[in-house]
Formats: sequence, C-alpha cells, structure tokens
Amino acid sequence: MFAAATRNFVQEVDRGGSLIPMSSLNDTMAPLTLVVKRRPLWIWQKPKYTATGFNLNDILTGDTPINPAIIETDFIKFDGKYGDNIQGNIDAKFIHSNVSLEGKESCKLQSSFGSLKKEEVNVQKLLRDCKDRVLDMSHSLVQQAKDKHKRTFGIVKERVLTTQPSSVIAEVQQGAEYEGGLFLCKPKSPNVTVLSLKENGSLNKDSNVTMEIPIHTTLAYALIELEIKKDGRYELCLMSDSAGGFEVDSCAVEELVGESAAPESALKTITFE
Repeated sequence: MFAAATRNFVQEVDRGGSLIPMSSLNDTMAPLTLVVKRRPLWIWQKPKYTATGFNLNDILTGDTPINPAIIETDFIKFDGKYGDNIQGNIDAKFIHSNVSLEGKESCKLQSSFGSLKKEEVNVQKLLRDCKDRVLDMSHSLVQQAKDKHKRTFGIVKERVLTTQPSSVIAEVQQGAEYEGGLFLCKPKSPNVTVLSLKENGSLNKDSNVTMEIPIHTTLAYALIELEIKKDGRYELCLMSDSAGGFEVDSCAVEELVGESAAPESALKTITFE
C-alpha cells in the first residue's frame, strides 16, 4: 500500500528520472546511506534496491567522518487519487458440465502527502571530502556485496520527505459469482440413470485501510553509484549513464564473460548495463 503510493508519486513527478520510490516504511534513507543495487538479469526487468542500514562512513578507513553539506528546499504539495475497475466473465461448456464465473474488483488509492521538501547533498563538497579516502575492503558488508553477482553500492544523494503528518487510504471491493452444473446419464443401460447437480455461489470482500504517515518520512530518493577499486579507492559516478561496480582482475573477467585470457597485471572494472 505504501509502496504503491510512492510508486505513483514518482511516476507523476519524475517519470523516467533518477528518483527511486521507497518500498517500505521500515527503511531509513538518510543522506550518504548505503544502498545495494542489484542489476536485472533481463533487459526488461528493473533494478532492485536494498537498504543496508549502513552509511558511507561505516565502511571508510580512518577516524575522520564525512559530514555532508545538505541543501534543503521546498518541493511540491502532493495529493493523488487513483482507481482501477476490473471485470471478467468465464463461461465453459463441457460434455457433462457447465461452468459460469464472473468476477469484479474495484481499487481506490488516495495519497495525501501535503507539502513536501527535498534534501540534496552538496556534491562538490562531497567530492572534496572523498578525495584520498579509502574503503575498508575487509568490512563484512563490502565482502558480501563484492562476492554477489551484479551488486553495486550507491549512496543517497537526494531524498523527498514529508513535512507534516499525512495519510494513505486504500479501498478495495471484490466480488465473484459462480454457477455450475454436472450432468451424468447412461443411455445404453436398460434403466436410464440421470444425475443432475447444480451449484450457485457468491463471494464478496470489502476492505478499507488508512495508513497514517509520520512527519519526515522519506517517499523517494536518488543515488550516486560507487566505482570501487581493488585497493579500496573509489570514485563517485556523477554521470547518469555511468555505472558503479567492483574492480576485478582479468582472470575473473575471463571467468565471468568467457573472453580470452589477458595478462594477469591487467585490471578491469566490471559494470553490468
């Protein structure tokens, strides 16, 4: 329900852009939060994003944390109403039976988020702060992401938040009617036997759920992906068409993509478009 509301919100305000809708109220997406992006197996699928509960400072070496400069601006006021009506009928006739099924479903979703604000990390300052910093490649989170195929680290650079208590209301009405009959007979028997069974039924289900959204709830966010070298050095992928990833040696490249062997000293960064 919350995921459907944030998905509709992003489609309205940033269709095809960089904003990613929040899928769970249980996740926290503060600036510099680490998110694992899993690239899809097929081109028609969308990437999946998983909050880690860590931020960039948690996997950096050294004792000096990065304190990002946050630019806060008013965004928009958003209230949306969405509805779907689905109706279907099935009629089937067989030698000894007839079946008729009719189903209806009506869904309404109302999102009242009110006035929203946007927080953005000052990327210029972030670039300066990240210069010469190194990731702790022995960190468990880094090791687990590195060992998984098609995993990329991203950090939250922008998010859209509520500024007042808001709500999401979902109304669902479902109904189904069933009618069926079964007929059996033995015309070749001296005593003709005729069996007739009929059944009628209906099912109706209504639900009305209201979800109260607290203030400062993140509705959507955007990421900067990290291109990570084997020694822990990293770069921020600032271009929208650039993708992050972990650098691996040529032997791993050959094993993954089946290319011919390359010198052991050669290094490549694996990215999956």
